Amino acid sequence: MNKNILFITCLLLAFSFLPANSQRNKGRKAKKEVIVEDPKFVAMLEATAKVLIIDSVVVDSTRYLDAIIPNSEEGRITKYSNFFKGEGEGIVYLNQLENKCIYSKVDESTGSKMLYQSDLLADGWTDGELLKGIDDNNQLYDFDFPYLMPDGVTLYFSAKGGDGLGGYDIYRTRFDIESGRYLRPENIGLPFNSKFDDYMLVIDEQNQLAYFATNRKQPQGKVCVYSFLPFETRTIVKGSDEKIRSLANIDRIADTWGNGRERWAALSRKAQIEQKATNERTKINDTKFSFVINDHTTYTKISDFRKPANQTRIKQLLSLQQQLEVLQSALNKSRNYYATASSLERSQLKSEILESEQKIETIKQQIYQIEKNIRITENN
Repeated sequence: MNKNILFITCLLLAFSFLPANSQRNKGRKAKKEVIVEDPKFVAMLEATAKVLIIDSVVVDSTRYLDAIIPNSEEGRITKYSNFFKGEGEGIVYLNQLENKCIYSKVDESTGSKMLYQSDLLADGWTDGELLKGIDDNNQLYDFDFPYLMPDGVTLYFSAKGGDGLGGYDIYRTRFDIESGRYLRPENIGLPFNSKFDDYMLVIDEQNQLAYFATNRKQPQGKVCVYSFLPFETRTIVKGSDEKIRSLANIDRIADTWGNGRERWAALSRKAQIEQKATNERTKINDTKFSFVINDHTTYTKISDFRKPANQTRIKQLLSLQQQLEVLQSALNKSRNYYATASSLERSQLKSEILESEQKIETIKQQIYQIEKNIRITENN
């Protein structure tokens, strides 16, 4: 009986301490969480570029190219799998003449994506040649998203590692003609890069528009594509630390608009470009043609061509045929008017007619060569 009383007494004493201990724990201050910033980010802050961000659009991560509109007169971009009709995850940049491309492909020896260049010859695209110089320090890996500027020298791409902030960072390099190599790439810094994936920077110089994609602040499977005004000279953001950090992180694109006049003008240009791109895609898809491959085969669609290079060539051919038709029509009108023109008008018309005839002959030769190359390669 005494043992039972002793046991109960001990239990009561033990429970009597619980509220006190609980209250004591509640009274303790929680340790303040210490946020350690990436020293690379801190180092880049003071060089944050002043950028006017025109607009932003969130799309599925597989559809980001739909929101980026390169100027077709400066080059175009597409997926490796679409261009080469084979397996591959990289991006292909094709120049305006459509006879040179830079693309990303996995290097089987390293398992990392590298950048290659290929040229279009009579028998198709050459074997890719590794771009020299962009990885001399062996600091970067998974090179992708190339875009070559119209000068044929300045190359933008994305890669991981090195002095990047995390994931893909956007880099810029230039081709050194004397050495035949690219110079050491430089990270283009803030606000273009972040600790997430930032990639596919495209600049339309003619229309003064530019784009890049990022998955910062986005849920899984989504990407934000920013459009912005490109700049020739980098201007550094000035102001408080809070302001610089906000602009570096692109917290609010409205903070970059200023009085808004430049933005509205850029939005107007962008809308016109988007409509033009839609019209061009519709025109290409709706173009009807009949191309004889051999005595037994005639193609009527671009997708009929087995060789990727020939899908590029047939577009060139259709464009040249349209140019030829316009020139022929203008030449016929000039010739008809020549019969009744004055001596002074005839003198002017004569040089115009000769120039048109020369252009027509050049285009005819180009058409003949393209048709020949298509038939040879498709029949092999």
